[in-house]
Amino acid sequence: MHGKLSIITGPSGVGKSSVAMKLMERRPTLKKVVTCTTRPIREGERDGVSYHFLSRETFQKLIDEGALFEWDEHYGHLYGSRRSDVEALMEAGHDNLFVVDVAGAQTIKKENPDSTLFFIQAESMDELLSRIAKRDKGTTTGLEERKAAIRREMAFAASADHRIVNRKDRLDETVSQIAALMDT
Repeated sequence: MHGKLSIITGPSGVGKSSVAMKLMERRPTLKKVVTCTTRPIREGERDGVSYHFLSRETFQKLIDEGALFEWDEHYGHLYGSRRSDVEALMEAGHDNLFVVDVAGAQTIKKENPDSTLFFIQAESMDELLSRIAKRDKGTTTGLEERKAAIRREMAFAASADHRIVNRKDRLDETVSQIAALMDT
């Protein structure tokens, strides 16, 4: 395979997808690996662009066939990247960008130690919970479960290659910081 492999991870609601979109605008050779999920589509998302939205049965078939590069289940939904999607981007010479949860990041980094892992975090737990509530339009479920998950995810930050704080209303600064780190 050719091309670099970068991973963006962090807690739910921290802005991983927003950071990734801005990074790809700045770097034409950087391509996001579109992951698969069994969760329902959210407003503004597009199948095949935001995620590949699959039925649980279809996703399970990919698992059974060994067709996934990595996968995990959280909040009752399956998430994962198809091996064929990753290989196609790498063979085309693109730099791959994974935007995944912490479990996915751990798997990818373990199997690809030369990859670069960026951990994105909010400036505080309160800010992060506010972002999740705004994104979910007040329909966030399992708040205590999410808080516990955030604490576990934050513990993983120490093993990342780079830790970046995505401050409220300062997305461009976050993207600039990551782009500069990608160039080193």
